[in-house]
Amino acid sequence: MLFSEEAIGFLFENHTRDSKEWFKEHKADYHRLIEEPFAELITALTPIMNDIDSRIVCNPKKISRLYKDARYNKGGPIFRESVWCSLKCQHDKSEYHPMPEFYFYISTHGFGYGCGYYKTDRESMDEMRAMILAGAQEYKKAHKALKDNSKFVLFGDEYKRDHFPNASREDALWLNKKDIGVSFDSEDPKLLFNVNLLDTVCSDLASLGDVYRFFMRAEDNILQKKVK
Repeated sequence: MLFSEEAIGFLFENHTRDSKEWFKEHKADYHRLIEEPFAELITALTPIMNDIDSRIVCNPKKISRLYKDARYNKGGPIFRESVWCSLKCQHDKSEYHPMPEFYFYISTHGFGYGCGYYKTDRESMDEMRAMILAGAQEYKKAHKALKDNSKFVLFGDEYKRDHFPNASREDALWLNKKDIGVSFDSEDPKLLFNVNLLDTVCSDLASLGDVYRFFMRAEDNILQKKVK
């Protein structure tokens, strides 16, 4: 079993108490219940990620901080009720430019994983739309990958008005996104605590390889245009 009920209980109590002292007293529990399972997950995903894109960085120690930066917290709880990891590539673009990533998270409310952008740059979306309208093979493969694994859904904010009325209904779902990604989210504890969770996540994220390649082709196209 990758994660346990005890792990979710730890997140809940740590968030509810919101105490640095309590967290320090239970840091060993944090390492055992949160850090070690995430490290196991990232290690298992490493060969899959490397096969999809050798530029993806898979560091077993790289998971989100459990606490927020107090300078920007505006008086809310410091300790989060969720933890996640994101795996993305080192790209020749600004470190501040959003890039597509694979991710996995757990929270007191459920868990999920997928591939996409935390926030998609407008330039990236414009390039993806151009590829979709041109019938690029990368898009066709991404579209098929999402259709083949029906547990994933396309996410992202949409325009209030359809900007592409002449496009097919399926293409329009992609074209009218302001942000984009594909995700699986669940509140079912039986799935999270299933002994086969690790294998399931590895298999599912591997199936999104063509979705990621479509996103990255857009990023690479943008970079090539700037170099010229």
